[in-house]
Amino acid sequence: MDSMQLLKETSRPTLYRAMKYWGKKPHNIWYELIKMNTIENDVVFDPFAGSALTFFEAIRSNRKPIIADINPLTLFIVDVYSQKYDIDEIIVCFNEIKKQVINTNLYKKNYRSECKDCGAEIHIYNYKWKNNKQVAFSYKCPHCGQILTENFEREYCIEDLNLWKPDFCIKDFASVNSSAIKRFGGSNIRDIWTTRNLEILSLIFHLITNCPANVQKPLLFAFLQSVHLTTKMCALRSEKTNRPLSTSWGRPSYMYLKNRMEQNPLIQFERSIFEKNGLIKSLICKDKYLPLYSFSMDIRDLNKSDGIVLLKDSKQIKNGFNAQLIITDPPYGSIIQYGELSRIWNVWLEKFDSLYKNDLENEVIINKEKDYVQYCNDMSCILKNCYNLLKKNGLLIMTFNSNNIKDWYYINRSINNSSFIIKTKYLQKNMRSSEANVKLTSDLAITDYYFILEKMINSGLASKNKLTEV
Repeated sequence: MDSMQLLKETSRPTLYRAMKYWGKKPHNIWYELIKMNTIENDVVFDPFAGSALTFFEAIRSNRKPIIADINPLTLFIVDVYSQKYDIDEIIVCFNEIKKQVINTNLYKKNYRSECKDCGAEIHIYNYKWKNNKQVAFSYKCPHCGQILTENFEREYCIEDLNLWKPDFCIKDFASVNSSAIKRFGGSNIRDIWTTRNLEILSLIFHLITNCPANVQKPLLFAFLQSVHLTTKMCALRSEKTNRPLSTSWGRPSYMYLKNRMEQNPLIQFERSIFEKNGLIKSLICKDKYLPLYSFSMDIRDLNKSDGIVLLKDSKQIKNGFNAQLIITDPPYGSIIQYGELSRIWNVWLEKFDSLYKNDLENEVIINKEKDYVQYCNDMSCILKNCYNLLKKNGLLIMTFNSNNIKDWYYINRSINNSSFIIKTKYLQKNMRSSEANVKLTSDLAITDYYFILEKMINSGLASKNKLTEV
């Protein structure tokens, strides 16, 4: 048995839990794969970097990471974690933001009330909607400590604060259907929030951009963790769960829910800073887990920086370095529309800095605009580039999983087109279901197939390339 098959996933450090991103791979397994197949200062390349796990684990093992992804979240995560921060200054800035939000009439009318038991002033944590009707709200009283739900409708107050709001049409997305758009009340991404929540989110975002420059990015990092949890897409938990103050969002598409929880944006922002998977704990974890590193967005700076982050379509990366190891988690056909769903965060990120513009047109994916043939052509191009970038004795380690035989057929064709051969393959059971596999209905949802590819020595070895046999 290959020693790589004996690896077991361990709990994720907080720096990985803080940022929502689909398909996060087991960090400790990728660390071991990097260590086992490279030596110090070797170049490790990831053409589909996603949550930037390859970058961090390569840095941690004293290798030179080069990662690429057209999703600007990848660059943003690496950028945020590359800095040292004054935690006290972050807290001071948050408290000022909180004070200004609380003092608006919009917030007072929508998210302040009195405890029905002791009369103390409280913040409403959320509103519960059933069959499109607001039926209750919940809160935790700071005075008597009780978590309570009041079962009656509260007046919905609207106020336009005249601040910037997201503006992006989603009607042509593969991840949303016409009935959902109708129920959202429009085809703009802003329609996935209620009017009051969007106003408060826009105010928080505005206040973040007015903070000192050295704390803006970490505060924005926390803010992005709250925007998806304040939409019309958050499920109303069953009373049996006994969790009246929280919800979840891990959707494979933009889905409108008739029975939902509308969460307080300020409370969610506060949680994303102070709770166990929040900003502060992730920054403390980052300082212990990773060395302080520098990075560049220019491949020519490889010898000057600890790592390279390319906000770039990997089909364009053909030369400039040679890698000892390429390790990646490519898109699994049509399972998740990464770029479309990431707009829920990237629309704010792009407004913060135009550097973070999202390039959906060049995404390697299957959707309304791109079929399996295009997916195969794109993957073939990237694997050919990887073949040329990989040293003669290097390896390409690639994960894949799908319950759709067409996905297997076309990824198999892509590998054959690239001249790689499959050295070995094995099944890796994960600790938890991958967000990338939310559409799978079998045990496949908690597993990944790992394929170890090497350069073809002669054409007679091409017959080994049969992923569909697994």
